[in-house]
Amino acid sequence: MKSRWGRARSVGVCVAVVSVFGMGIAACTSTSNDDSTAGASSSTASSTSVKLSAEAVEQRGGIVRTDDIPEAWSLPDGTVAKRLVYRSTSGVDGSATNVSGAVFVPGPTPPAGGWPLIAYAHGTTGITPDCAPSDQADMFGDLTAVRDFLDAGYAVVTTDYQGLGTRTGQQAPHPYLEPVTAGYNVIDSARAAQSTGLGISPRWLAAGRSQGGAAVWSAAEEFGGYGGGSGELLGVVAVAPLLDPQYFATRAQENTLTRAQQHLYPLVVHGVSQADPAVKPGDHLSTLDTSAVPACGDDRTAVSMLSVPANTSLGAVTPEAARTLHARLKAYTLPRTATKVPILAVYSAADDVIPIDVMENTLDRACDAGDRVLSARHEKQGHIVDPGPAMAAWVRDRVAGLPAPSNC
Repeated sequence: MKSRWGRARSVGVCVAVVSVFGMGIAACTSTSNDDSTAGASSSTASSTSVKLSAEAVEQRGGIVRTDDIPEAWSLPDGTVAKRLVYRSTSGVDGSATNVSGAVFVPGPTPPAGGWPLIAYAHGTTGITPDCAPSDQADMFGDLTAVRDFLDAGYAVVTTDYQGLGTRTGQQAPHPYLEPVTAGYNVIDSARAAQSTGLGISPRWLAAGRSQGGAAVWSAAEEFGGYGGGSGELLGVVAVAPLLDPQYFATRAQENTLTRAQQHLYPLVVHGVSQADPAVKPGDHLSTLDTSAVPACGDDRTAVSMLSVPANTSLGAVTPEAARTLHARLKAYTLPRTATKVPILAVYSAADDVIPIDVMENTLDRACDAGDRVLSARHEKQGHIVDPGPAMAAWVRDRVAGLPAPSNC
């Protein structure tokens, strides 16, 4: 199968979708116990010091409700799918939360061992409850990725992340770029999918781009301490992952943000402020015409609806405000801790959202920590980088239990 990359209808900042894995596969079992094999058990400590509530630990991954999928969703023949709301955990305060998403299997009869699972983490859509892909007519374009995964023989579970979604009841707001919450949401989506009775294997991988790339990277890091009962995480694919967002604050003060970064900056500021009230949007966005929180609407992402005039200065009104934002973004930076979960990191030297030096410094830190990372640099494609057939082969090898390569 030829690799295709779907694109959402919004601007090409953070909302392109991860697409196909090359060919269908049968369920496999891993026979190696070497640390370089494509799997990890849950055994090490979490990277966060936040104490998880007893309710959150007991209920994580539990399904609260299921719903029919929208009639507008176009899926391959034979697909069985449902939307769901499941229990997860806030990485901000350790409380139990409801998160929405959707689960899909290629057909009613699973292969021996169950359908291998892809936990899919979407790129930036917005930060308000109306920005959940599973509430949209085509999941903001993510159905392209879902269809491709299904055609390749994978089950798929998607997460909308905490605070995005209208089917969850009143929840804490979306803590944009806060990695622990996102990692928990990905892991718990896999837990939920495996309990649906749809024949889904306990062996799974995670894949995501940009915000979703950081979410699956965090899932790899948090799996050791949080992933018990979620099966075996074989590996993660992080495409153009937004791992170290500190540069947004630095470049806003220097007035050196790219146009793509400028368009994303109001979401960064408002999103961070939703988890940390010490960050006040008015201190950073005073030159814009509106102080309203960017929202989604009419099947469009908040990214596509934002308009930041060219040459707008987005520096903070005081040095203290700049330091507060920078400190919060620094606290969100990955990697935080070493992981045994293999990682494929795909990125572009021409990315206008994530500076190449930031990306490569981040990957170097992961290698120095002992992570097993295979980095794939592309020279021209920008933030919407297509990993091509190499990703398909890497994923198939993880499912087959082959040793995971690294170029650290």
